[in-house]
Amino acid sequence: MTETTGIVRRVDELGRVVIPKEMRRTLRIKEGEEMEVSVLDNSKIVLKKYSAIKALKDFEQEYADVIYEVTQNNALICDNDCIVACAADKNMYLLRHISGELENILQARKSVYQHGMDVISLTGESQKCKDMAISPIIFKGDIIGGVIIISQKGMGESGLKIAEIAAGFLAKQF
Repeated sequence: MTETTGIVRRVDELGRVVIPKEMRRTLRIKEGEEMEVSVLDNSKIVLKKYSAIKALKDFEQEYADVIYEVTQNNALICDNDCIVACAADKNMYLLRHISGELENILQARKSVYQHGMDVISLTGESQKCKDMAISPIIFKGDIIGGVIIISQKGMGESGLKIAEIAAGFLAKQF
């Protein structure tokens, strides 16, 4: 279903069209973010936020599942917009937008281990977990997502090493 906004933009001499600020804000499109361009029905140009993580074609889900099988801790993988893979509690996390707190941690480019009261909300909603390990996925200097491991029972800093290994491995898939 196409929603008409009534906004009309001209194509400039370089073929560029400006996406209105309100739309960019609503869709969480940031400056420098990559967009996927496609044609629909030979008459419509479709712009979609590009996710290198989603381009892994379910490999990220299989990787999260293996982490869960080995550690019994939920493993989540996100791009810069939402959770794209989740080993457990899928209805709570999968395809939900990441919180500003998680986005800030990823943008800081450092892996973090959180315990107890320091644990952040991943999606802006409350969740119950004792420990959390977060590691950004960095490819060619750009943050393209993150690996998050959460535990109800406690995992210690070994969870952080697992998250770092997973993030490093996923970055090498591109």
